[in-house]
Amino acid sequence: MGSNKPNLRRATAHIQKWAHRLPDLAAGLVQELVLFIYPPTCAGCGQPLHSDQSEPLCPDCLRTLELISEPYCPVCGVPYSTEIPNPHLCGDCLGGIHYFDRARSTGCYRGSLREVLHRFKYGGRSSLARPLAQMLTAPGKHLSQLHKIDCIIPVPLHPRRLRQRGFNQASLLARRLGSALKIPVNYGSLKRYRWTEPQTGLSRRQRAANVKGAFSLKAAERVRGKGILLLDDVLTTGETVNQCVRVLKKDGGAKEVVVLTVARTVAM
Repeated sequence: MGSNKPNLRRATAHIQKWAHRLPDLAAGLVQELVLFIYPPTCAGCGQPLHSDQSEPLCPDCLRTLELISEPYCPVCGVPYSTEIPNPHLCGDCLGGIHYFDRARSTGCYRGSLREVLHRFKYGGRSSLARPLAQMLTAPGKHLSQLHKIDCIIPVPLHPRRLRQRGFNQASLLARRLGSALKIPVNYGSLKRYRWTEPQTGLSRRQRAANVKGAFSLKAAERVRGKGILLLDDVLTTGETVNQCVRVLKKDGGAKEVVVLTVARTVAM
């Protein structure tokens, strides 16, 4: 009887070892089953992706991404269509319509990037925050080299819109970008307390009137004298970020505010 004890102990240890692995095995089986029933699709065109592909876009959509590179306006970052020896201020920046100190965007808001952002923002694809935030890392580092950035502030949603959507896309991006750049994220200071209609289809003047007075500050001391990176998904006319920057500077006493977005509209 005593000679069986070592064998019993080994068998018990073997069973315990496999018992510990059961949750991992079950999770792996569930993941394989989900991939079988719902194969991954391209976030741009919706076509099926290879199971071993890590990118959210298929090769065709990756090739059509219109990423922004020099030459562009040194202040707002709008790209110029032709090569110029010395990049100059664009018409908007010469007219002084922007309140921010500098703005940068990763790409043009059209084609596959527009489709990705639509699926992220309106289609519930919150998992796209990871690759989109990765796209923001390089321009975010560049801005942090040009300006002293103390914190990142995502453009807030109205509570009603947040309930409808289930998440704030700018906050998801800010969390990942802040982690990558080692910059703290301030979620609570800037508030959107007035409901506004969607900006889509509105003129610049209508957009400005729509968001005027929509934002306010809570705990202004958290932004006073700070360098702030204001983060959003898309820059169109800039009226939404203008109102945010105005509140951060005028009411909060922020020292500098730079703007970073995944995409921006560019005139054809």
